[in-house]
Amino acid sequence: MNKKISVIHYILFFISVFLLSASLVLYLSKWNGYPEEIGIHFDSDGQYDVIASKFYGFYPNVVGSIVIAGLAFSCHLIHKKKTGLAVSEKGEMLFKSELCLTLDCLSVLLSIFFSFWSRAISFQIPLDANFMGNLEFVILIITAIGIVSEIITYQKYKIREQTAENSGVSHRLCRLIPWMLTIAGILILLISWERLPHGDEFENNPEYFGLAYFANFDIFLDKSLLLIPHIINIILLVILEIFSVRAVRTEKTALISLTDRLKLISGIFFFWWNLLLIQELPIGIISSILFVCLCILFFIIYQKEQAII
Repeated sequence: MNKKISVIHYILFFISVFLLSASLVLYLSKWNGYPEEIGIHFDSDGQYDVIASKFYGFYPNVVGSIVIAGLAFSCHLIHKKKTGLAVSEKGEMLFKSELCLTLDCLSVLLSIFFSFWSRAISFQIPLDANFMGNLEFVILIITAIGIVSEIITYQKYKIREQTAENSGVSHRLCRLIPWMLTIAGILILLISWERLPHGDEFENNPEYFGLAYFANFDIFLDKSLLLIPHIINIILLVILEIFSVRAVRTEKTALISLTDRLKLISGIFFFWWNLLLIQELPIGIISSILFVCLCILFFIIYQKEQAII
């Protein structure tokens, strides 16, 4: 990592620490004025849907600190270790710099997310759902930009004569990550299942039993419909796995790369969309367009790789 990127890394890291620390100090300064139970969680409209002991008010700071520490440790490992990718020395440096910069930007955005949550708890005021929704969208965009830039860097600087070990590591990661995200998404849905729909007026109302709010349609529907995106994602991953296995057997490297990329973005985007559905938030048209554009980009890259071969 060059000096400029290193300076940016430390600046962004200290911004993240400062935001979380400031929100913690604010909460502690109001500690004695709270009753034993306060609002600590919010529904999709920004209203309280969980009332609990004021000790749970530290939750955003604790989770935020764990997340920021995890991202910082990841950047440290990226800086110290080699990626294992079959790329030139310049490509290795650029790839690591882009990856660290992406994680640093996510660190700041997530610290803003947890700080605003903590601020709402501190003042016991509704959370600005629109702001938080837009912030989540920015997080997705930064993640997507980071992934695309790293793919482009890899394609530009990769060493054509890759060893089986190097290509195998990348291939295994692209197989593992989507399935891990898929399993995580299903587990989150199972944990949230009984609390759907969110909000005391719905959760405790027998008329809404077995329903969930679908923001894209502005309607309550059977919450079993939330399983459909998971089913679609699993079917898509299985189909891509079949093509990938056949491509490996026939040594079609371009097709292997295509299926790996498609599996990776499918896992990431479906995980994100399923999180939005569980939170009863709308799936934005921009994220859908971004997914389609990435798919088109990967097919263009595939055609170029085919032409080279």
